Amino acid sequence: MTTPSRTLSERARRVRLSLLGGAALLTLSSCATFTEADDVASVGSTSIEQDTFDRLLAEYVDRGDVFGTMPAVDGEVPSGEARRLLGALVQAAATDEVLARNDQSITDADRASVDAELPEGHPWRSLSAEFLEVILDLQESVRGAALARVSPPTPATVEAMYRSAPESTGVVCLRHILVDTEAEAIEVTRLLDEGADFAELASTTSTEPAAVTSGGSLEGNGSACLPVAQINQTFDPLFVAGAYAAPATGWSDPVESSFGWHVIMHRPFDEVGDDVLAVHSGLESGGFLVDGLLASGGVRIDPRYGTWDPASSGVIAIG
Repeated sequence: MTTPSRTLSERARRVRLSLLGGAALLTLSSCATFTEADDVASVGSTSIEQDTFDRLLAEYVDRGDVFGTMPAVDGEVPSGEARRLLGALVQAAATDEVLARNDQSITDADRASVDAELPEGHPWRSLSAEFLEVILDLQESVRGAALARVSPPTPATVEAMYRSAPESTGVVCLRHILVDTEAEAIEVTRLLDEGADFAELASTTSTEPAAVTSGGSLEGNGSACLPVAQINQTFDPLFVAGAYAAPATGWSDPVESSFGWHVIMHRPFDEVGDDVLAVHSGLESGGFLVDGLLASGGVRIDPRYGTWDPASSGVIAIG
């Protein structure tokens, strides 16, 4: 595993599920039916209501000419289509939730610059006003304009967030020890339980070459931390899932990835606090809060549609 070279200021372009990804869709084995319930998902106190989702989903699968989607058959749509749309709506809801906590929302003025660039013949213009607004609200420039109005949390709040659930801050500051087998990883956890220093053990035990000098730390240029969006996009998904599952203090159980077996820890706030606070000192704080919300268990999905996967920032099938 190599350490990504992007800086925190280059974190942007957070991973978003595109509604315009063309015809290459998930391989499907089941279907989702338009049903009646109060809501299909929630992010914090922001809900995606069932009737809204059904309306958008019906249009989504009906407009294969725009989205490359497969049509509904007898009121049923391939479940992958439902998950794909729901994942995008969840990401939009996370933005709405962070904005609402700051008495803000996406406005027509935020949407105006993107809307003005769409020619009359653009395929989006043929969609309903409701769906067009969803698409506009998913555009990075629109979201960014609104999130720039979010007041950064206080240093004390950021510290409390990190100490409780580090990824909720929108960054992770990790060390890991990589070995070849599960048995070796179990031995690593035993040594740590007996009081071994994590960094020292990484420098002598980890098979990652850089660990000799880094003590197993995974850092960005000039920072001890990496944006949640960056590790989601560039790291092995199994490693990312393990990092999010690791306790706020201590270390993870052995985690298998395509590189081998890892033991992962979040570095203590006292060690990395300045770097965590730095990302919440300016206009990008709101974006980090959105990413942190999506990564730290704030999403609930109706199990009929799947479950939220923080590592891919999308909805996946259960099982």
